[in-house]
Amino acid sequence: MYHHTASTRLLIRTAQIDSSVLAFASELEAASGHPTALIVDARTAPPGGAAPDAGILESPTLIRLSRDACASLGLHCPEDFAWKCGDYGYYLARRQFPDTKRFWMFETDVRLYGGDAGEFFGFFDARGEIDFLAANLRPAGHSWFWRRTARARDALPFRCLFPVTRLSSRAIDAAYRRRVRHGRLRRRRLLWPNDEALVATTLLNGDFVCRDFNDFGRQFYHEETFYHGSPINGDIFNPDRTYLQLTHPVLFGAYYTARVSRAPPPDAPPPWWQQQLEKVAIKLNALSRW
Repeated sequence: MYHHTASTRLLIRTAQIDSSVLAFASELEAASGHPTALIVDARTAPPGGAAPDAGILESPTLIRLSRDACASLGLHCPEDFAWKCGDYGYYLARRQFPDTKRFWMFETDVRLYGGDAGEFFGFFDARGEIDFLAANLRPAGHSWFWRRTARARDALPFRCLFPVTRLSSRAIDAAYRRRVRHGRLRRRRLLWPNDEALVATTLLNGDFVCRDFNDFGRQFYHEETFYHGSPINGDIFNPDRTYLQLTHPVLFGAYYTARVSRAPPPDAPPPWWQQQLEKVAIKLNALSRW
């Protein structure tokens, strides 16, 4: 475990610990110069922590994302919280590393192709005054599914993509306080926001400096290769190597095969009584404060 104070720390959000995850974490740590911790889904991670080949990353810090750990912080934990609420990893890391000023979070199916990854981190390290960095950071249109969870009379709904983000400690604290407050309200629990809606809406309606990665005269990502949807086959993907670009979702080998061969779950509508409750909750939330 790291014992020194770091002003910036990297978090890797993962469902399992294996050699590819540890290698990815090691690469990011070497490129950024920042210590790295693994946010591990406790439902799928080995009980003892890291796999036997953990030497790929020297002394990785493990933060177990579990219902008990999140509930102990006063966070509401619906059945799908580990998938839906990536921001919970920030709150756990904030408690474990209270002196850290900024946290990056990467999902394991992100890749930085082309250019110098170290220069990418250095570019944004020099902009330490920014509270929130994300891709596709913009107002939430009416067609966006999660918009209905971010309705309020005193806030505009915003959205982003969460595979790569950076938050300041004060931004994490503000998002955490909003989660706890919402968790006390049944009408909010009925329409629990995902990480993208909660964090973007809270911070962009507050006194925070929020920027898209592409706001600086450089295109760090393209919507054609940084999105939510069908994975990119990393074994045959041939990106433009002339400049650095964030790419997501990229999977390799058996991980790619398993994802594309897995049938999507049936899109069954909720029962009628739940639909009626949600309609009432949407109206109540739209008349209430965020």
